[in-house]
Amino acid sequence: MDDPDRPTPRVALAARGAYLAVLLLATLTNLRLELDPGRMAERAAGMLSPSLSARDAVDGLRNVTLFAGWGLVWVATAPVVRGMGAIRNAVLTGAGISLLVELVQLASTTRTPSLLDVGTNTGGALLGALTLLGAVMGMRRLRSARSFVGLPASAFALSYGSAVAAEALVPLFRQATPPNTWGGPMRRMGLVLASFEWRSLLELPLADLLLFAPAGVFAVAALAEAGHPFRRSATWVAAAGLLASVLAEVGHGFLGLHIQLGAAAVHGIGIAAGAVLAAHGLPWFTRTLRGRQRPRALALAYGILLLVWALRPWVPVESAAAIADQLATRWWMPLGAHRLRMDVFSVVDVVTGFMIYLPAGALLAVWPVRWRGPLSAFLPAIYVAALGEAGQLFVDARTVDVTDVLVDAAAAATGWLIARRAGLRPFGALLPRDAGAAVSPGGSHPRRRAGP
Repeated sequence: MDDPDRPTPRVALAARGAYLAVLLLATLTNLRLELDPGRMAERAAGMLSPSLSARDAVDGLRNVTLFAGWGLVWVATAPVVRGMGAIRNAVLTGAGISLLVELVQLASTTRTPSLLDVGTNTGGALLGALTLLGAVMGMRRLRSARSFVGLPASAFALSYGSAVAAEALVPLFRQATPPNTWGGPMRRMGLVLASFEWRSLLELPLADLLLFAPAGVFAVAALAEAGHPFRRSATWVAAAGLLASVLAEVGHGFLGLHIQLGAAAVHGIGIAAGAVLAAHGLPWFTRTLRGRQRPRALALAYGILLLVWALRPWVPVESAAAIADQLATRWWMPLGAHRLRMDVFSVVDVVTGFMIYLPAGALLAVWPVRWRGPLSAFLPAIYVAALGEAGQLFVDARTVDVTDVLVDAAAAATGWLIARRAGLRPFGALLPRDAGAAVSPGGSHPRRRAGP
């Protein structure tokens, strides 16, 4: 079925062209060409008979993540979201781009072309297309249900929950490995268990409470909107959060990372604390704040939370020289730093940033800051992303990378598109000057019920 909010052909072409540029930057930069027919024939033979190693598995995961974005962009900008046509075209174009890239890499001494890459890239495009379609259809089913702010709380619960799960599994500042940790997952787990120390229960990353508590809040809000009592929802979320935190910490062993029980405890307690806070605070929230006051408070709080994520560990740099050193890097090259890392963290870093900005874009689709101008649509989320990335210049142990801003911007735009393609329409603008407008200019929609 057609969607009145579908992007124009010009916008669709621009979005797909921009992401195609990202794909080419990620796969065809730093090529060292060698046009010798004999060497190219050898590389072609290797391409047709690929080997599989642990590094290939990580590289495949990176490929799936990268091309999933292509599937997302293609379906999000398609004239019709529902149906197999958009998915088929996303997969076929993803496969075509991947095959073209691998053929070009036959002439490079610094790249290793492989049919496995074609397969993982094509699978990534399919995964992204199906994920976008599932998100649109899921939100479409909930668009007339009761909600606290006119946007299903499950959008925040699922996206933000995925982000904290990724952070728990592959922490940003906890990637030290025991000596000689290499080989398959079972060998890594054995080495990690051999180096495990019970005193790790006393090593408490208390700052993580700020990141994990909102996951409990959003989960309880989603269950409350589905009709479950607040206290019962809090109990379920607290128990599930503790179990998931322990499983994620144990999962470190398969990745070769140290298991730290103190971190699992902090993460579980953080989620439980957020759940309890939601059980007691959401009833007050619904009674006290009305109309646009609710989404305005949520937008402000979530914007601050995004900056909290960006500015970890909140320790200022020691000198101006450290800032100059950061600026001297190729921070402006998209995916530049990620090409240097062939590990799971480089994948998780992208996924985490995408998932925390996805609901921000969806919220702005329902409650834009302004109807028009530089504060309209999903642009405010991009400003927050740029501010957070710029702030990392002044934070110890962080590096500025334009890739993060691009990922966050893409996530905000995707969240906005998902909400609009699902049929959600704006209630009104958040800022007082636009308060008189009830719906977006050029259209109207049935009023959805607010509050569970």
